[in-house]
Amino acid sequence: MSTVSSVNYNRVSGLASGIDYESIIQNLMQAQRAPLDKLNQDKTVLEWKQQDYTELAKKAYAFNQKVFDMEFTSYYRSKDVRVNGSSVANVTAGTQANNGTYNIDVKQLATAAYMTSTIDLPTAYNDDGGLKTIGEQFGILDDTGKFTISNGESSKEITVDFASDTIANLVAKINESDTGVTASYDDNLHRLFITSNSTGSSNVISYMDADVITGGGEKDFLNELMGLPQSSSGKDAVFEVNGAVLTQPANTFQITGLNISLAGKGKTSIIVDDDTDYIYDQVKGILNDYNDLISEINEKISEKRYLDYKPLTDDQRDQLSDTQQEKWEKKARSGLLKSDPILSNLLFSMREAIYSKADGADPSYDMLADLGITTGKWYENGKLYIDDNKLKDSTKKDPDAVISLMKNVMSNMHTELDDGLNRIKRNSGDYLGIELYDQSFMARQIRDINDRILDTQDRLSNIEDRYYRQFTRMEQMISQMNAQSAWLSQQFQ
Repeated sequence: MSTVSSVNYNRVSGLASGIDYESIIQNLMQAQRAPLDKLNQDKTVLEWKQQDYTELAKKAYAFNQKVFDMEFTSYYRSKDVRVNGSSVANVTAGTQANNGTYNIDVKQLATAAYMTSTIDLPTAYNDDGGLKTIGEQFGILDDTGKFTISNGESSKEITVDFASDTIANLVAKINESDTGVTASYDDNLHRLFITSNSTGSSNVISYMDADVITGGGEKDFLNELMGLPQSSSGKDAVFEVNGAVLTQPANTFQITGLNISLAGKGKTSIIVDDDTDYIYDQVKGILNDYNDLISEINEKISEKRYLDYKPLTDDQRDQLSDTQQEKWEKKARSGLLKSDPILSNLLFSMREAIYSKADGADPSYDMLADLGITTGKWYENGKLYIDDNKLKDSTKKDPDAVISLMKNVMSNMHTELDDGLNRIKRNSGDYLGIELYDQSFMARQIRDINDRILDTQDRLSNIEDRYYRQFTRMEQMISQMNAQSAWLSQQFQ
């Protein structure tokens, strides 16, 4: 790292002496900068270690979140649903659904209220393809008219300008009325359609009509000219569940934890049971995650350390290609957490939590080994192996005992992970990046090195200034001596 002199000197080298003292000073400073390079290298090593800690801590934290979830019974619960007759109903089950058989007989599906023109309406288009006004389309002589459309308790008065509005404008005004209905017009069928947005008997579409004058006399706009019925009601779904008659305003609803979607009339039966395969998947998933995490920790604490490879200084980087720098840095960063006591203790605690006997558990299932989960060879550093057949048999035979054991193991694991993550945080800082000021042990070390770097830079700047003052003084003296010598030479001529 270069330093900047605090004094401005004329650094034209060797005008009087012919000596390249600029190079001499730089060589002298290079030796003086060795302690500064050492400080920068120490700081870089600490920053690298912080990064390695943070990367591992984030993965341990993510794993710990899953572990925490698995302390609760609901995490393991899922239901297996079998439906005989999906043309009648589609069913899924929440975790609170009761096991058993449900016989469903659908008498009536829920429908929306709807109105459709019962007569052919005049075409909405002119010969040139443009839309006619409503007045032109229906032969209305009035300029404007008003009608009120209602759906249940919602109603809206709509004003129609027969001289300028088209059937498309009328449809848009109905749709924008916020009454819970949707209108559409099909010119091929010559029909206007109005449908409630929801199903159920509470949806009742009606209107107060507008009287308009046509060539044939006074007529009702919606009823006579549009051919719409005066009102229309939706219907509730009517069905039986194990003999009990029930109604619902929609075809999709929940009953006792079952999510039911009616598809047609008829009978169907639903069988609900615990999904033991789901329990198996949850247990196997968390144990695979455990293997992945301890593998990464083991890799870090056993990684080879290359003591001869220090972080590169700026001068060293200038002498190497990008590829050479990358290879060097890879070795310099290797093994920074080798035999790290915090990670080693965390790893030991996690393995203890996995292997320990569960307090208060079913004696038949009080260790993971009872589920067919065992460890590998000693050199595999605690890797777990799963006997799939035994684990599946256990979940089918006694799912509650398996869940109880896993909850106990996960509770112990969560405690150990919390403790280990807190130790990492105290040592290397907030790995989640939430805290504004880092007060960890390593952060204090880095701040101390930064202070020492500033002090060293000031000291080097003073040394460099002193060298320049000394060489400048020497140049001045040599210049004076050269001047005197030249004067004496002139005297003897």
